[in-house]
Order: sequence, then structure tokens, then C-alpha cells
Amino acid sequence: MDGTKATAIYKFCQENDVALVLFDYFGHGNSSGNFADYTISDWQKNCAKVISELTSGKQIVIGSSMGGWLMLLTALQFPEKIAALIGISSAPDFTEDLIFKQLSGKQKEELDSKGAIDFTSEHCTYKITKNLIEDGRKNLLLNREAIDINCPVRLLHSINDKDVPYQTSLNLAEKIKSTDVEVHLIKSAEHNMSDNHSLEVLFKTIRECLPAKTYR
Repeated sequence: MDGTKATAIYKFCQENDVALVLFDYFGHGNSSGNFADYTISDWQKNCAKVISELTSGKQIVIGSSMGGWLMLLTALQFPEKIAALIGISSAPDFTEDLIFKQLSGKQKEELDSKGAIDFTSEHCTYKITKNLIEDGRKNLLLNREAIDINCPVRLLHSINDKDVPYQTSLNLAEKIKSTDVEVHLIKSAEHNMSDNHSLEVLFKTIRECLPAKTYR
């Protein structure tokens, strides 16, 4: 919630008199706990608690990377509370497609026997647990014939994303039931999409999703 994107969204909402809730999942950022102790289901419960206890009326939910997966799961749980979804470099099913399927046979054996391994991405090394992988399988979306989300959905993704392929957003757009789905691809951005151009595209997208005359 202290990152470049979140800070920029906070400033945008302040300037346009739009109510906003920012939060970090357990084991992330300013929240308590250790990343390795939690799963997708735990973090989705964080989202559910925020939606249920800290908001009223319909919400525009913005999710980045893993947050894009949690955004979708939250919309499935609370369809009546969702006005629109904005995904940024969305990474649904990443525990299976971008982690487990990339492991070597030896790593998979170690994960099974020890319950955790150190997984190295392009940016950092972090601990992946067997619980995270197994729980992720209970929350997979892209293996469904259709994803029962019927609100407006906007998916922003970089063509040069080296962490989550932009084809993930194209796949999502096909699977989501809503016909009001748009994908915006930006070739100049990176996975975090925190550069000025990407942020301007994001602000434009937020404006389009807001009710008329909500912002100045």
C-alpha cells in the first residue's frame, strides 16, 4: 500500500474526491505475519473482510499481479458489491502456472518432502510452501470453462511483462462471462506498470469506471 501505484491511486482519489481503501494482505507490506504462513484463501479472506466491513455500496476493485487473482475471487464471492474490476498485470493461477509448473522434478520432490522450498524469480527469492500450492489449486480460475463475472472488467498489461505473460489477460478476457471486458496492452511498460504512461492509462480507466459526475 506504500508502493508507487498505490500511492499514485491514493493521490488521484484525493484530488478527485473519491473514497478509497488501501490495504496489505497478511504477510505483505505493513500487515503482520510471515508470507510463508498464508495462502490464497487467507488473502482472499482479507479482501472479503475489507469489502464487508470497510465499504458500503458497489465498489470498483483494483488488483495488481496476485491482487488481480484475489480481485476476481472477491468479485465471485460478492457480485452484488462490485461495480467494476480493474486488473493490472493480473496473475490468476500463478501458484500453478508460474511456480509449480516451472519447478524441476527435484524441486517438486523437495517441496513434497520438506513442505517448502526457496523459489527464485527475476526479482527476488522467496519461500514457497506446499500449502500455498495446494490451496492455490482450490482457487484456480483459468481452468474453468467460464468465469461467472458479469460486471465491467478492464485488464491492463504490458506486452513486455517478464513475470506474467500478457496472454494471461487475453485468456481472462475470453473466460469472463461479462461482454463488457476490455484489454489494454502497453508495450513500453514492465510488470509493475508504475511508469507515468501506465499510471495515466490507469487513471483514465478509473475515470471511465466511476459513476457520472463522481470526480471533478
